[in-house]
Amino acid sequence: MRFGLGLFNKKRINLIIQDHVIRYLDLRQPEELDVKSSGERYLPEGIIQDGIIQERETLLTILEECVEDWGIKGREVQFLIPDSKLVIRKHQIPTEYIDEEIKGYLYLEFGSTIHLPFEDPVFDFVLLDSGDEHKEILLFAASEQMVNDYSALLVECKLKPVVADVSCVALYRLIYLKQLTSDEDHTLCLQFDIPAVQLSIFHHHKPYFFNHLKMETDYKFWNFKHHTTGVQQIEWQGDSGFIHGLIEDKLVEIERIINYYKFTINQGKQGITKVVVSGELPELSYIKERLQSKLNVPVFLLEQSHHQLPPQFDVILGLGLKEVQLC
Repeated sequence: MRFGLGLFNKKRINLIIQDHVIRYLDLRQPEELDVKSSGERYLPEGIIQDGIIQERETLLTILEECVEDWGIKGREVQFLIPDSKLVIRKHQIPTEYIDEEIKGYLYLEFGSTIHLPFEDPVFDFVLLDSGDEHKEILLFAASEQMVNDYSALLVECKLKPVVADVSCVALYRLIYLKQLTSDEDHTLCLQFDIPAVQLSIFHHHKPYFFNHLKMETDYKFWNFKHHTTGVQQIEWQGDSGFIHGLIEDKLVEIERIINYYKFTINQGKQGITKVVVSGELPELSYIKERLQSKLNVPVFLLEQSHHQLPPQFDVILGLGLKEVQLC
């Protein structure tokens, strides 16, 4: 499978706007993870909530300052769709539809056999399996209005949005590049961020499952220290027992999903064979140790062997690999 669309476009930068942070990355040679420049700015609480922009003028002002400080005015931008508003689900379509006709078929089925929590979706799909009676696809869908809101914001800041992507696929590109997965693996990818845990499962290098688990922490207990690299070090300054207890709660949910994947989705025939942990939480090593004690499969952290950026940049590094032919 190719995780790319052609030659790398050096004019493009990569941008993530989440509830709590804006990050950008400019790469010289993406396949070498050769970072030209990067930056991040954490946002005051409430400007964005669950992916929905609540205080647009404030966000616009902050983003304009970032564009000026980072010197990226006029650049083409690849950006991520907010995970909390992304719908990923399996769907079966009649086998007589050839691959080129699937998008048209899906468009006609929205609102009848395919029900989404928003109108006028932007969508894409991955073909998972093709049988005698039907084809099975994985549908990615998001609100067109939401995507347009972010695109319009970028345009107002003198940027040129050209590509929207999803974080689970971006992260998997980096996992693939670092050779932490194989075609036969059932790889559980965990991204532990301050607002939420993104969970995805890949098999044959295709996403088969996705979930978004909210993290209920108080932002006032997170401290962001400036670092000489232009990024920030994240520290939890609240009760360590609270954050570890919250992590344990999420690990229980993750175990349930692992069992669901094995016994419901795969009828007990095949379960997770590998786990890769990433994200911005400073407790990643603790999370790895706890997962190793609970699961009878290898657990890996995404190491910084090819770059000097901290783990919170793993997803945006994967976004930067979007147009690189990795295999």
